[in-house]
Amino acid sequence: MVAGDSAREQARRAREKSARLARYADNWEKGADGESHTAAALSHLGVEWTHIHDLRWPGRKLANIDHLAIGPGGIFVIDSKNWSGRITVKENVLRQNGYQRETAVSGCADAALAVGHLAPRYMDCMKPVICFDRDEEISGWAREVMLCSTANIVEMLMSRPRVLSDAEINHAATLLRRCMTTKASPRPSAQRAYSSRSSSPRSRRARQSFSPPRRPVAPPAPPVSRKKLSRFFVGLGIWFCLVMVIGATANALALNPDVGSIAALLAGVVSWLLARRIVR
Repeated sequence: MVAGDSAREQARRAREKSARLARYADNWEKGADGESHTAAALSHLGVEWTHIHDLRWPGRKLANIDHLAIGPGGIFVIDSKNWSGRITVKENVLRQNGYQRETAVSGCADAALAVGHLAPRYMDCMKPVICFDRDEEISGWAREVMLCSTANIVEMLMSRPRVLSDAEINHAATLLRRCMTTKASPRPSAQRAYSSRSSSPRSRRARQSFSPPRRPVAPPAPPVSRKKLSRFFVGLGIWFCLVMVIGATANALALNPDVGSIAALLAGVVSWLLARRIVR
């Protein structure tokens, strides 16, 4: 190990990490430029069109939808791509530099489906679009996803047959702008109001009236204590001794058997009393 090697290794790692972060930031800036150029192109649509940008992806916390263009030809869910290299479309397959880009196609289709769930009335009018930021025109379809560029997106959208009236365009734009720019979760005040209503006496009585009757549960049998066991065995021992004494006395005096039985019962009572007194 040469002096300074550890420090040089740390410096090398720091430079590599810095280079990765710089590339990461460049990719984000490149994507932002693509979205800005697509928005600028959409601004040339006619007055019948409404376009909204940078919207929340329904059902996803960390994803967004780049653009919505709503007009006579339908509702177009647009994903901006600022890709480098050669882009081709052949037999409904999108390729970049010869490599398939199925993930981008599926993601755009999923975005259109998610927007459609917010407005089921217009589900059939949802059209997924991938718009590439470049001056050359790109035209084609990857299955149901329209492919175009900033050079011809306006012409491709306006060339679609009319499927929405002016009233439907305004209604869809208002609905989607409201749904996709606000949080789906209820406000804290609404949650507190709901909890206070649910805890009111009337709510509690309603829940009680609909609750099924409870079956009576028998209490568990108490365990036998050591004291009771001790009294039992002590009393049994005393009773046995008294019965032996009484039996011997009855035989010696030739008493009536009934007298012996009564004496045995009295011996049991005496045994119980003595056992309680001895074991406390």
